[in-house]
Amino acid sequence: MLAKYSRRRPARLLGCLLAGCLVLAAPLAGSASEPAREKPPQALKLDEITVISTQPGVEIAPDKTVIKMDEFQRPAGVRTLTDVLTEIGGVDVQRINPLMASPGDEVSIRGLNEGRMVIEIDGRRVNHTGHSGRYIVDWSTLNMDDVERIEIIRGGHSVLHPFAIGGVINIITKKGKRTEDAKPDMKVEGGYGSFDTRFGAASVNGGAGKFIGYNISASEGETDGYLRNNYQKNRSINGHLSFYLPKDMTLSFGVKHSNVEYGYPVLNDPSRADWDPSYPTFKGTADQLRHIPPTTQLPGGATPYWSRDTTYLDLIFTAPVFGGEFKLHGFSTEGKRWNHYYRGETFNQDFSDDLTRGVIAQMSDLKIGDHHSLTFGAEYQELGMPNQENQTIGWPRIENAVYRVTSFYIQDVMRYGRWTVTPGVRYYNVEMDTYYAWFEQGKDAADWPVEGKKQSEDDFYPSLKVDYQASPDTALYAAVSRSYRLPCP
Repeated sequence: MLAKYSRRRPARLLGCLLAGCLVLAAPLAGSASEPAREKPPQALKLDEITVISTQPGVEIAPDKTVIKMDEFQRPAGVRTLTDVLTEIGGVDVQRINPLMASPGDEVSIRGLNEGRMVIEIDGRRVNHTGHSGRYIVDWSTLNMDDVERIEIIRGGHSVLHPFAIGGVINIITKKGKRTEDAKPDMKVEGGYGSFDTRFGAASVNGGAGKFIGYNISASEGETDGYLRNNYQKNRSINGHLSFYLPKDMTLSFGVKHSNVEYGYPVLNDPSRADWDPSYPTFKGTADQLRHIPPTTQLPGGATPYWSRDTTYLDLIFTAPVFGGEFKLHGFSTEGKRWNHYYRGETFNQDFSDDLTRGVIAQMSDLKIGDHHSLTFGAEYQELGMPNQENQTIGWPRIENAVYRVTSFYIQDVMRYGRWTVTPGVRYYNVEMDTYYAWFEQGKDAADWPVEGKKQSEDDFYPSLKVDYQASPDTALYAAVSRSYRLPCP
């Protein structure tokens, strides 16, 4: 039996080898004529996934974006308005100092900066007057210690905000609480970072007897800066007091004061004897954005810097009327700036001040029938410099005003199903008393003009916006408007 088995074993092995070759050859032969067939994908069962459509605290609607600061979150924290705006789509922030909000920061909406958009506190404009330059905004004065929410309107379709071409950023402040609980909400925070950057802030928000509400806050920040002598010191204090009157009327008073000291970057060139290797090389050829003198600043000797005091005052009365709200808002912004800088080898010290004040009377959201919501009002502004002589008590007329602006406006929000149509119009009457540029008159101080050019303009500026709510998550809109911008003197 063993001999018989041994003779048949080679035949079996040969058969197995032939069969294996045929199996291997089959796919090779098939690959030459047609691609190999892949197995159909298998379905996978995933666990539940949570998708967050927007950032916490940010509500996006066709008419505006609302940022609620109690819910808003940012990994690096929130100290200034520019910290918030960097997280919002469609808003571009260009910062000269990433450590703190700087006077040289620039914010744009759809490519238009604050020279063509409006920055507001509680609905009133805080852009500088422009009598010494562009209509810039000192972002370092706008801290978040007393901010309840921020409203962003893109475009110039809303006639409720004067001079808005690129859009509006409206800061709504905390004004206290209407409560019988005498225990206030208190908050204290602080931090430390690179380049000796540190800050501290404290706030108290509360009320008493459902009659008085209050919010008080203070903050201080300081940094050595990235470049040589590019230090910065910010100090601010904010106070708001509200009186809750009968029939749901309110009277609130607010004050915001800030002081900013900002060091101009100075030369730090390795080829110079005064080079400091602990700071980056700075040859004075880089684009230094705004608030920087047109000439190179030098190290050693006197320190080149500027400081600014800014005070915002607001008095607001509101009352419900015919289902809407009537508001009377008096406001004032005064700034004082001291500038210390080199012009060549000569060290100069300059002082300038500006004053903007006015009053707004507005009736909002007056319901007419089932489809109309009407808002109308009037506004008067004076923009210029404080009176240097003959100061009087009260609200005297600014004798050194560059602009006096009177405007009237009306806007209707009409809703029909998924459609919303918003027509509006604003009328401006502008009295201007501008100056001539010195380089057009001569190079000598004796040739500088002592009086400017006086003129007036008035016209109507309409707008129209149409919204269509295609689905709960999708809205389409189109807008067209004619806007007015105060010219730079």
